[in-house]
Amino acid sequence: MEKVEIFPTVTWSAGPGCHGSCGQKLYVKDGRLIKVEGDEDHPWNQGRSCPRVLAMTQYTYHPDRITYPLKRVGERGEGKFERISWDEAFDTCETRMKEIRDKYGAESVIFAQGTGRDIGGPITLLTYSFGSPNWCQLGLSGHSCYTPRLAAMKATMGDYAVADCSQFLVSRWVLRVLDR
Repeated sequence: MEKVEIFPTVTWSAGPGCHGSCGQKLYVKDGRLIKVEGDEDHPWNQGRSCPRVLAMTQYTYHPDRITYPLKRVGERGEGKFERISWDEAFDTCETRMKEIRDKYGAESVIFAQGTGRDIGGPITLLTYSFGSPNWCQLGLSGHSCYTPRLAAMKATMGDYAVADCSQFLVSRWVLRVLDR
């Protein structure tokens, strides 16, 4: 029987889809992720985990998860696709973007990003090399986590209150270390 290995790590976008870097423990057996739980020794989340982190095994191994590029082969809405290579996918995107720029002008394309903190630099380089001045970050940060949190606070407490507001407080981390 293969033993279960535990890998302490932090979760970040592409994992649960956030950028909080909460400390997690990944349980791996036979090369397969079998469980994720909060790392009680991590100063940020102190063992707590959100539902998205706890569901990582479900969406990592979901049978309908798309792990390669697909190209539509039927009519729009039919749901007919075929697998293509990454090179073909990139070539298709480049060709289509050039067609749009040549026909409508570079300003007709908007380059938008979500809450990922590491994409701002590269996406602006792409935007400006394409010739478009149109780069933006859409909406408020945290549509999948912070906005529902605000709604839950309003529903349960009747107002905006951040119960974990000591998350960035230095003394929280110092006290945690002194408790050991």
